Amino acid sequence: MSPAVLTFGEALVGYGSTEPSLPSASAFTRFLGGAELNVAVALARLGVSAGWAGVVGDDAHGAYVRDTVTQLGITAQLRQAPGHTAIMFKAGGSGTDPEVLQLRRDSAFARHADDLLAELLPLTGRRHLHLTGIPLGVSVAARRTTTALLAAARDAGLTTSFDPNLRLNLFPDATAMRDTVNAVASACTIVLPGLAEGRTLTGCQAPADIARHYLLAGAQEVVVKLGAPGAVAFTQDASAHSKRFAVEAVDTVGAGDGFAAGYLAAKLAGAKLQERVDQAAAVGALVTTRHGDLAAMPTAEELSAFRREAELSRLP
Repeated sequence: MSPAVLTFGEALVGYGSTEPSLPSASAFTRFLGGAELNVAVALARLGVSAGWAGVVGDDAHGAYVRDTVTQLGITAQLRQAPGHTAIMFKAGGSGTDPEVLQLRRDSAFARHADDLLAELLPLTGRRHLHLTGIPLGVSVAARRTTTALLAAARDAGLTTSFDPNLRLNLFPDATAMRDTVNAVASACTIVLPGLAEGRTLTGCQAPADIARHYLLAGAQEVVVKLGAPGAVAFTQDASAHSKRFAVEAVDTVGAGDGFAAGYLAAKLAGAKLQERVDQAAAVGALVTTRHGDLAAMPTAEELSAFRREAELSRLP
């Protein structure tokens, strides 16, 4: 049986350090990450059957990805192809965003992403497709695969979600990034921008105006992430501001992916708008209290315990 949710994107082999900066870091721990893979794993830990599709290189890092994804509780449609696997380095993060360096240029994914289409289509048995803006900038092949999957999902009646995950360095310039990302965002059911991303992409400043931009363009739901204050979700006729979850953040990388998974898990379970955005904010906040990408994604039990504790802390 096909997993309910499919994600597509590039996995990265990461090397993380708790030292304050990359230039000074000397000790690293290897981990596996990548926005779309993070979402698939987070969904699985929340009890949603999820799959991830990607391409890695025919190198040692690719072998590490191949061996590791079999242990994550997801359905992985993975190809190894000529070229290198993308890698990233990360340092710092206590109280601030960590310093991150990603090496993606001319990776196996960039060169061969569209090789996956033959085995991914048609999207029979799926309920939802989750995409991000990263493959749109990685290469023509990755962008072509993203838009083909989106078209197939719409034709098959799947719901779709899109997290811009802006990476200006992957695009020729800011205008190309805005045009490319907005074209895909407007064709998706749910759009999940951060506040700064929404401002960059739409020219609007207020969350409500950012949401209106995408709702008028064709989206059905827009959820604007606000950072520590939580998030606010909009549909054509309703809005909901999440509860705020106060935490001591140690690593913000992956929080947006956890947020997306929390929202989608609640959406697929039939939860109302307020519960969807509350669960999303809770997952995102909990992820920031942990190091790593995949390792930071909570189980349903961990999430429930975190929310119970947060509710108790709100009592007078």
